[in-house]
Amino acid sequence: RPAAEPYCNALCTRSSSAWCAAKLGRRATLAMPLLPILQQPSLAEVSDIQWNEPKRKKTSLANLADDFTRAFQQTQWGVNGRVQPRFFDDKFVFRDPDVTTNGLQEYSKGTGAVLSNCKADAIDVTVKEPKQFAIRWRIAGTANVPFPGLKIKPYIVTSTFTVNDDGLVDSETDSFSIPTWDLLLSAIAPWWPGLAEPTP
Repeated sequence: RPAAEPYCNALCTRSSSAWCAAKLGRRATLAMPLLPILQQPSLAEVSDIQWNEPKRKKTSLANLADDFTRAFQQTQWGVNGRVQPRFFDDKFVFRDPDVTTNGLQEYSKGTGAVLSNCKADAIDVTVKEPKQFAIRWRIAGTANVPFPGLKIKPYIVTSTFTVNDDGLVDSETDSFSIPTWDLLLSAIAPWWPGLAEPTP
């Protein structure tokens, strides 16, 4: 993961825990009905989340973006759904080119059900005043739907987060370096002409 290494290493040197540890071209599949057998791992993954934990105190946007990115990378919630509620407004809204989810718990459960066998590597974080920041990150691994083990070629996700007046993240909007149709077709028919190259 050469593209992610510099940012990961820089943050690891400022944290006592191993920090560097991703997302499916994502969630066209969240809009699909999930089989009960696929829902169970998600429920297990998020069952020990402390949903009522105290919220994080408001700080500067730069400080929030840095702390948020560390937690995102350490917990891998972008793919396993194991969010830290202290960062979020409970009415958090997620959007990508294919689907929208409303509520932090719905986002958590849906993400874990679809992407729990993927890995996220943060590349960089950018503060966009006054109330936005964006994380660029690389995702790779296998998805659980439409069937388990669907290999997803690596690509870049840009996640733009908005922050409310209480200093909590209240929305995320994702864009992808490779279109969802290309990602799915590459997983099923990688020989198809004209498909984008995987992100290094």
